[in-house]
Amino acid sequence: MKRIISYIIIAIFSLSTVLAQNEDGAALLQKANQSYSDKDYKLAAELYEQIAAQGFTAPELNYNLGNAYYKTGDFTRAILNYERALKLNPDFEDAKINLKFANASQRDKINQAQDSAVGAIFEQFVKNVGLNRWAWFTILTFALCLGSFLWYVFSTSRNRRKLAFSIGCILVFLTLFNLLLGFYNQSLINQNNEAVIMEKVVMVKSSPDDNGTDLFRINEGLKVAVKDRSGDWIEIRLTDGRVGWIKFSALEII
Repeated sequence: MKRIISYIIIAIFSLSTVLAQNEDGAALLQKANQSYSDKDYKLAAELYEQIAAQGFTAPELNYNLGNAYYKTGDFTRAILNYERALKLNPDFEDAKINLKFANASQRDKINQAQDSAVGAIFEQFVKNVGLNRWAWFTILTFALCLGSFLWYVFSTSRNRRKLAFSIGCILVFLTLFNLLLGFYNQSLINQNNEAVIMEKVVMVKSSPDDNGTDLFRINEGLKVAVKDRSGDWIEIRLTDGRVGWIKFSALEII
């Protein structure tokens, strides 16, 4: 675990503006950070959970919550919160590192299936770039678009005006393209299509029914994809391609 205290400091600044509007929330954050510094990790986790329950979201909050759970030995909830931090900020390197430590405690070691579907590859590409980068790409291409417009307006050469116009059209397209991908990235973040298994052992069924055929067992801490829901049952997909049904209470959505 690295630079934990530094991210507590980051959390203070990143959340303070929002929490300043709520004195109880600000007091909870200060108390949670102090509890973590005092190595009272159980209390720190409880306080961070209270802050999250008030509707405040930030990758640093989930990261600190994951660290608190990790210190108490609750690796499953640590995994859940590191995953939530990375969902909000895919570039959060320390969350990636600590997630690897937490995942080392998993009993399930499942291979990644090779998915050649163009849509899946494109979706993963958009996720990997991240919302912040799409925003910066949009700003950059828009600024260049304005520059080409000014070049077109103030240029006295017909050939240069034609060149500026052509470049401007390309930059308009790129700006709209980056903007749309940014919105698409945000929609992927808002989707609740991934979850973490919270129960120690779960039997995956062939159908959303207690009498369904037992397919295979999975253990706590495993990340799964959510495909469908039927009443109290959730259809899940593992990274190796296996699918089946489990009770909704057995997992928590990332």
